[in-house]
Amino acid sequence: MKTNPPILGTIKKVARILGIAMFLPVFLWFFIGLFPNVPSIIDVFGMEGLRYPTGIVIGGLMLAAFGFEDF
Repeated sequence: MKTNPPILGTIKKVARILGIAMFLPVFLWFFIGLFPNVPSIIDVFGMEGLRYPTGIVIGGLMLAAFGFEDF
């Protein structure tokens, strides 16, 4: 059984929260944008600009994956 220093647990907890906070708004906007009265993510950023919210989502998922390692 490996033991981790307590500061690593705190860093992982922050990574979990920050990762989910980065991922969730863009993910929810994708589905809410399917309603006709809400602009979709493609309408706002365009096809070429989708790399920016995609990068934010991937970064958030990577942080969350680090935070949930050995959870």
